[in-house]
Amino acid sequence: MFDQITTQPSLDKDSFEARATKLRRELLECQFAMVETGYPVLIVVAGLDGAGKGVLVHRLNEWMDPRGIETNTFWDPSDEEEEHPFFWRFWRQLPDRGRIGIFLGSWYRRPIQLRVDEEINESSFETAAERIRVFERQLSDDGAVVIKLWLHVSEKTQRRQLEEKAPREEQNPRISDRPYELRGKYEPTLRASEELVRRTQTLQCPWHIIDGEERYSREIAAGEIILAALRQRLQQSAPPTPPPELPPPNDHLAAVPLHKSLKRDEYREKLEHYQARLQDLAWRAYREKRSLVALFEGWDAAGKGSAIRRVTGAIDPRLYKLVQIAAPSDEESAHHYLWRFWRRLQRDGRATLFDRSWYGRVLVERVEGFASPAEWQRAYAEINEMERELSDHGAIVAKFWLHISPEEQLARFRARELEPHKQYKITSEDWRNRDKWPAYEAAVNQMVSLTDMPNAPWYLIPGNDKRYARVRILKLLCRQLEEALG
Repeated sequence: MFDQITTQPSLDKDSFEARATKLRRELLECQFAMVETGYPVLIVVAGLDGAGKGVLVHRLNEWMDPRGIETNTFWDPSDEEEEHPFFWRFWRQLPDRGRIGIFLGSWYRRPIQLRVDEEINESSFETAAERIRVFERQLSDDGAVVIKLWLHVSEKTQRRQLEEKAPREEQNPRISDRPYELRGKYEPTLRASEELVRRTQTLQCPWHIIDGEERYSREIAAGEIILAALRQRLQQSAPPTPPPELPPPNDHLAAVPLHKSLKRDEYREKLEHYQARLQDLAWRAYREKRSLVALFEGWDAAGKGSAIRRVTGAIDPRLYKLVQIAAPSDEESAHHYLWRFWRRLQRDGRATLFDRSWYGRVLVERVEGFASPAEWQRAYAEINEMERELSDHGAIVAKFWLHISPEEQLARFRARELEPHKQYKITSEDWRNRDKWPAYEAAVNQMVSLTDMPNAPWYLIPGNDKRYARVRILKLLCRQLEEALG
């Protein structure tokens, strides 16, 4: 792929400035037009050391309005970043809708480095490439414009550039992301880079290989590629993402044994027992750097809040974070729907408990029409991919659906209306949701059919008896932690 690069003709300063003046005006026009579309733009600037990536990024900020650009440079991962899944640090830095994010370093740097250092084999390298494809596809499906630029230079040019940079590096060690650990490794770096570029070349997110030998030429080439990509998106009314075909779901809820119950004395004994076990297991997970991600979903008035309180009552407050999910804020709506969940994940060894979760996309957003059919239908695969990323990093993922009968829900609604200290729990929206029980039931059954995975299983909890539901959740949490921790 790299040996087919077309050599760019050299430009003198006057020719460059003449073309740059026109290009800058056109880029600014497209940048401002993109704000109105609400589509974010991601510009990935990658390439060999000494190819002029930093200079190009500086030029792009000069040509366009920097107030609408977020430039992200990724140095070696911090301790906090190491204690999260690989893509966590990139999800957190995604630009708002209508803004431009420039990624220098990006998600390509680490796989190449590991491959050059022979720290990963062929299979692991392909896994890294596949996850990059998944990540970029998710962003593109959501409307993002992903522009990937690879700056290529010869070994001779690289050596000259690094030698010129070396004195500045000695004066300021932060001038580069790492102190040229690839010096003398041009050929293996080139092979690994070309292979990763080839494996991540897709129709949705194509690579643009730029001859980086001459500064003026590469900057004009990069600017024209960006301009063409922005114009193409501006001519599209929406990204072409047809909804996938989904198989019919099984009736999982019909099999939930709602008659299960516990007597008060037995409940107290088992509650104390499993809370004590969960406390010990939470500390063991902390010592072994294994995080827990637990999701609590269920019908209105199914007892999620009281069940979560029994879980948090068993875990040291320093070891967990309870995240309550409501309608997205303006900031959250300005990003991919998974963004607000990725950024709330806790470090290795700690628990993140979600009171409602990313499954809102295939439940309330599906039923209420807040997400289009294409959006919620592709969300099943996106959710499975996210949970696989979590579990492969070492997280223990547990998902609970608290199920009750329509009759039990009605009784609890009426009880809430009569008890002054519980009246705040019942709203007109709860009654409206109840009228849509069949639609939600179908959505839940399809959710379980398509996202119940060995690495992230669904537990359907009989909730007509709250005592039984609480103990059952604690028991299953303990069991999953024990199996994961050996």
